[in-house]
Order: sequence, then C-alpha cells, then structure tokens
Amino acid sequence: MPPPYGVGSLGLIVGDSPDKIAFGNETTFAELPVSDLITLKYWAFAGTNSPAEVRVPSLSIEVDPNVGATDLTTLIYLPDTSTSPSAPATRLPNTWQQYDAGAAGSQWYATGATGTLINCTLIAPCSFDDLKARLPNAVITLSLGFIEDTAFIGAIDGLQVNNTVYDFEPLGVRKLAVP
Repeated sequence: MPPPYGVGSLGLIVGDSPDKIAFGNETTFAELPVSDLITLKYWAFAGTNSPAEVRVPSLSIEVDPNVGATDLTTLIYLPDTSTSPSAPATRLPNTWQQYDAGAAGSQWYATGATGTLINCTLIAPCSFDDLKARLPNAVITLSLGFIEDTAFIGAIDGLQVNNTVYDFEPLGVRKLAVP
C-alpha cells in the first residue's frame, strides 16, 4: 500500500523486549516553545494480522519544562489509548491511518518528576491542550520524534508540525508547506 506522501516512508522494525527504537530530529525544533505547537499529526502503518494487534509508535518531545527543579522531561503522545478524533475510531491493520496528537481525545504524559508535578503521568494522562496549559513555558531542547518499545513492524509518514509536513522518502526527508 503506497504511503500518504511520495513513494517512501520511515520503516520501523522492533523486536520483542528489551528492543526499542527512537527516531528524531535534534536541530529543526530546538528552542521552539511547546505552546507554539498547534498541529501535530502523523500517518502510521501497522503491519499486523488483526485489529487487536494494531499498535503504533508514540510521538515524543524532549523539553525543558521550566517548572520545578527539573531540567528535562519527555512529553509522550499515547496513540494506542487516545480516542477519536485524535486516533482512528477503528484501528485497521495494514492500512495507513492518521493520528492527530493535538486533537481532542489525545492522551499525553510527561516523564519523571514533571509528570507528577503537573498531574499528567502515564497512569493519569492528559490532553495536549491540558499539557500545554500546565507547561506554559516549556521549550523543546533536544528532539521531536518517534519511539516504540514493543514489537512493531510498520512505517511512519507525513509528520505535520504546524504548517509543515515532513515526508519521509528514500533519499531523505522532504519538507512540504501546508496551505
């Protein structure tokens, strides 16, 4: 099945635990205030045999939260527990589906002490709007990317950050402007 943009995509293969994969960009988004993130969407293809097996990689953002005594936290979008319109109402195997990490129904958490301080943890996640409100001065420090730590075979394409789509192609990433 062709990807939503171009002819390529970011293929990801993760074995059983303790394998994991992380892919991100450490320069493009550095120093961008989290409050300036309006649109965060991506397409995922989960190569599985049944809808019950559909899991997709999480979007992660490493930030300086500028709250409390912590200098670094990771904000993690949970596509597998998010609900429509943030995640597809019906998850389909072997099909490209779009995830809108900034939409209603999104589930996010902050790692470490920051998550506890702002009441947005893996056990009690919050929406992206709530996360931004609880971290009004947070700034991206290192990367915005994808992580997966469970068995996964699939791909990512068309990461949209605000008005730019990042199209993963065989010879690199193309930036496409969104009108």
